[in-house]
Amino acid sequence: MARAQKKSSHVARSALTCSPQRGAYGELCGQGTSAILAHLTATLPETYAEFDKKGRGDAVNIDLYGWDADQSVGVVQVRHAFRRYRDGFLNIRKTYVLCGYNENGEPFRHPVGSHAVRAACNKEGCTPESVVRASQRWMWGVTDKQLDDARRQGDVLIVPHRGDPTVGEHRPLGSTVTIAGTHVVEAEAIVRVRGKPWVFAKRPVLRHLKGQHRDANAPMSDGQWFTVRAAYEADAWDFSARLGD
Repeated sequence: MARAQKKSSHVARSALTCSPQRGAYGELCGQGTSAILAHLTATLPETYAEFDKKGRGDAVNIDLYGWDADQSVGVVQVRHAFRRYRDGFLNIRKTYVLCGYNENGEPFRHPVGSHAVRAACNKEGCTPESVVRASQRWMWGVTDKQLDDARRQGDVLIVPHRGDPTVGEHRPLGSTVTIAGTHVVEAEAIVRVRGKPWVFAKRPVLRHLKGQHRDANAPMSDGQWFTVRAAYEADAWDFSARLGD
């Protein structure tokens, strides 16, 4: 598998556009697709095909399903095909990943739900951008409006919350917590609400322990409380596991 390399600079957004044309399996196949995949090379496993004369062997291939030039992130299907016995079936394993580069040029990839990608591709009027957006909605369990109003740091999202979570059953967590292992939330107050998978924070600031992301302040909101959400991660095969954070 190829070693991920730090990307020294980003390709200009205007150069990274593609046609919405799709192939028989929903993959993007129009003009610009190859250039985008080349840009994303460091975020993806190495592609190869190694089969013997009896048809036994392995191959890893990739296809682009979504692209958002403004965010410089794509949705890619990573596909492993293998045959272990002569005249045996060709087995195929797939993972969809959201991938790109952090602010400092470090590559990342995040496995996302295949059903979210396929549903977006099958929707009338599907665009390369809408597939990225559907994947991000799945990652954080948010609506379109919440995604628009939120602020992101890596795979953690700060989402405005209506109301005061402390009026019901809750557990105070103090003013500092670490989520997803590397993201520190600092706020006037932080609480956990029973039955919710994320924390609630009052006027939070996000800091990254590895320094791969700039500090993120809470977005503008009429309220004082926000949910701070670590992204969901789909099950992935070893050849397409999560990279970076």
